[in-house]
Amino acid sequence: MTVQKTFERMEKLHLLIQQKKTGSPVQLALRLGISRSSLYMLIDELSSFNIPIRYSRKYETFIYEKEVELTIAFKVELFEDTKELMKINGGNHTFFVPSRLLDGRNLSLYSYLAEYKESCHRL
Repeated sequence: MTVQKTFERMEKLHLLIQQKKTGSPVQLALRLGISRSSLYMLIDELSSFNIPIRYSRKYETFIYEKEVELTIAFKVELFEDTKELMKINGGNHTFFVPSRLLDGRNLSLYSYLAEYKESCHRL
């Protein structure tokens, strides 16, 4: 699943929860075009940000236990000059990723990071 698609699904999930129109977990997963287990992974991701979500059997919908405002943003920026990298601060991680990995498909940095860690240990 691409990052963009995940964000779109998360936004749609948020909207449906706000409107209290999710239906059952199976119905919601179908509506989002994902499996039930993927739905619960999305919900767990939202919960990891301390967003209180629960399923109401009475109303047959997921609900927020308090008012939630959700803003999702994703930014990809290429730096031509390494001096620009020095201006980055506050919780960002910068990885030099070969452009062949950035083709819109699923992006996994695992093997790339493993090589990076190994090269760091050699220093």
